Amino acid sequence: MATFSDLFCEFEVQLGKALLPLDPRARSAERLVSTHAVYLELARSAARAIFQENGCAALADPVTLYPTLDALGRVKQQMHDSSMLDLGAAEFLEQLGQVAIAALESPAEPLITAAASLPSRPKASNRRRV
Repeated sequence: MATFSDLFCEFEVQLGKALLPLDPRARSAERLVSTHAVYLELARSAARAIFQENGCAALADPVTLYPTLDALGRVKQQMHDSSMLDLGAAEFLEQLGQVAIAALESPAEPLITAAASLPSRPKASNRRRV
């Protein structure tokens, strides 16, 4: 299971250090995003929201997909409601969501059909024995 800091490392790798640089000395969710980030306040708001929505108490706590996407959606809605959401900020949040999906989505479990779980039996012949 991915941790909060693992997810943000993945954000940094996928989006690039120019867009979302991390501070390896950070001790809090907000400070994990370096002051050199292009969307500093937006990235820190997203970090805070993801941290809270996943119930994290430390950077090494696990995060899951749906709470993470809920947090990103809430940040986007808040930005929209305050008329601060421009095209670049909206695209940044969408990219974070796409990376989160790729990083946190668990592979689909194979479906087990009823027939597959039954012990195999030899096929009965339709012919009658005389």
